[in-house]
Amino acid sequence: MKRPLNIALAVIAVIACQGCKDDSTTVVKHSTNPEEVPTMTTTDVQTVISDAGHTRYRISAKVWNMFEEAKTPHWTFPKGVTCEELDNKYETTSTLKCDSAYFDKMQNLWTLTGNVRITNPGGDVVLTDELMWDQHQHKLYSEAFIHIEKQGRIIEGYGYESNEQLTSYRLRQVEAIFPIDERRMPHPGSGNVAPSGPPPAPPKPVQSPKETDNNNKV
Repeated sequence: MKRPLNIALAVIAVIACQGCKDDSTTVVKHSTNPEEVPTMTTTDVQTVISDAGHTRYRISAKVWNMFEEAKTPHWTFPKGVTCEELDNKYETTSTLKCDSAYFDKMQNLWTLTGNVRITNPGGDVVLTDELMWDQHQHKLYSEAFIHIEKQGRIIEGYGYESNEQLTSYRLRQVEAIFPIDERRMPHPGSGNVAPSGPPPAPPKPVQSPKETDNNNKV
């Protein structure tokens, strides 16, 4: 009487074991598009980037998406990014802020968009809505409208190119040059808050050349 029961229990045990084994080894495949789905997403980021063995940049961002498996590996910062350039003593020499950014890892090329603002230790300020930053060639450039505050004057135009320190720049098409007046309303999209009260009449441009090239050190 016990033998059939033992056999039945043994069969049940084998079936149970096989069922457990099947459950533990079952793999559900889920395909993702590496061009659309990030390899990793990090929030509230603070990190540093090295160049030639030296820490040169400190980056902070609310959201950092890494697309490492994409055909062109890249990073995106959909909620903005702040970047500080550091000297050999790890002190900040320049700052850069924008509403969103795209970094091409293969070309070491940044595309910065939305209320882009750059400053350097000399107090120079660059405002625009789109800016490219080539870390290989150590230069900044843009075809968008540019607002520059430098050496007591405001320069506005298109076709901007500069070194990373903002000490040497070039504008292919200058729209106007004004003495700095803090009451003057900034160009739309610059990210600055307009002053209260009616703005004064803007002064006449000092000059309106088609091209300017400034190589003075600050």
